[in-house]
Amino acid sequence: MRSRLFIALAIGLAIAWSGESSAQTNLQLEALKRLKNIDIESNPALKKIVLKSLEAAKGTPVFVEIVRDFKLKGHEAALIRFAQAHPKESTGVEAMRLALTEPGLKLVADAVNGTDAKAALATTEALANAQFLKAEPILLSIVKDSKKPLALRTVAVNGLAKTKTGTKALLAKAKAARLPADLSFAAGNALRGVRWKNLRAQATKLFPPPTGLGQALPPLAKLVAMKGDIANGEKVFFRPQSTCATCHQVNGRGIDFGPKLSGIGTKLGKEALYLSILDPSAGISFGYEAWLLKTKNSAEALGIITSQTDDEVTLKLPGGIAITHKAGDIVSRTELPTSIMPPGLQATMTPQELVDMITYLHSLKQAKP
Repeated sequence: MRSRLFIALAIGLAIAWSGESSAQTNLQLEALKRLKNIDIESNPALKKIVLKSLEAAKGTPVFVEIVRDFKLKGHEAALIRFAQAHPKESTGVEAMRLALTEPGLKLVADAVNGTDAKAALATTEALANAQFLKAEPILLSIVKDSKKPLALRTVAVNGLAKTKTGTKALLAKAKAARLPADLSFAAGNALRGVRWKNLRAQATKLFPPPTGLGQALPPLAKLVAMKGDIANGEKVFFRPQSTCATCHQVNGRGIDFGPKLSGIGTKLGKEALYLSILDPSAGISFGYEAWLLKTKNSAEALGIITSQTDDEVTLKLPGGIAITHKAGDIVSRTELPTSIMPPGLQATMTPQELVDMITYLHSLKQAKP
């Protein structure tokens, strides 16, 4: 009897659909929620209302709720688009889980393998957060594909490490030496923190934690939470053994080679700053890609291309010196997948000094216009 009343209410509200108020819409959606266990295939009038509500709700969390509550099929493409727009939100992740049907899996695979880099990354983020068994083969395929951007593969690694089966799959690949070398930091950081004790122990053996002056660094999450001293961090950054100022400038101080860091605290959070040091190849800044030039006299030059014409190429070398090569003398030029910034800089400082330096960098804010 109660279900019939809600059906009547939903039908009555649907009559004036084109001019409904916000209150009417909310009332209709509430009525639909209470009807979610009813078979709409046996009730054409209700089905019509549900589908009309679904169409009106596209691109909103309500769309996901209606698909879920009424077990609607054939809406994978719209669900994936919603997940791509909200990959780190609960409703977006739920949309991805709902989309992982047989046809949906093909659409997801097309997205992560497509030419739209933003869509590929957003799809992978939603998959990684879904923690769904059906998603793991796609995430594993991303991890194995060394041609894909490192950022994309890192997201896939982090997603796999959230589940026991995904963790086992990553460990198996690492033991078989089939995990790309540039994923070692990301894999170690993710796997050393899994909640399964025996798997965590295996990960620690396969991926020993990075050290700072002989001391094992705490997990990344703990480093982010530690308190640092800004004044001491500035000293650590500019001292010669840290080598930071040999490539970066802060407010005109240091060598102009890598990205200037004067306002870096506005652009990056602490976790991203730690990653830039512990795993520099994970996020190479646009315009600072490393290039290897080989010339006719068998010489090699490694640096950042600052300008190029049909006649010549100018390469800035570590230390800030720029050298111009005639285009006709260059035999080959190769963009390297790794950062020109060397890994392991944390080994020149204690864990607390690293925390101090990151705290200093995070304090560097851009002046408001």
